Amino acid sequence: MTAQPNHAVLNFRAMKMRWMKLPRIVFLGSMAACWWACGAGSGGDRLELTPTQHTVSLSWKASTTVGVQYNIYRGTQHLGPYTDKLNSSPQSGTTFTDSTVQNGMTYYYVVNSIDSESQESSYSNEAQADIPAS
Repeated sequence: MTAQPNHAVLNFRAMKMRWMKLPRIVFLGSMAACWWACGAGSGGDRLELTPTQHTVSLSWKASTTVGVQYNIYRGTQHLGPYTDKLNSSPQSGTTFTDSTVQNGMTYYYVVNSIDSESQESSYSNEAQADIPAS
């Protein structure tokens, strides 16, 4: 199983490109926006950057047993306990995206399988995800 934190995706809209002075950066809570000192132009010639929420994408190899489903767990300590069950019901797929991570945290993930008689396996190997601070 691998865990990979995504980095902030910067979305922008800029229709015109021209040489500008160095940017002035203004931070507003969790949103950062940059405004260039580009004269008396309208809002259409300003570049705005907004970071998105980090996510962790998990993937694992499928079981060879027919009809197996999976539960995904998360904890904040190496080797557990894994206190957060991330899926509300067992899932049949072998990928999962955790969109509830917090900036600056380290998370540890495990998966277990559930057979057709609702018996759960032991945990998979642990995967670590270090979420950037911003």
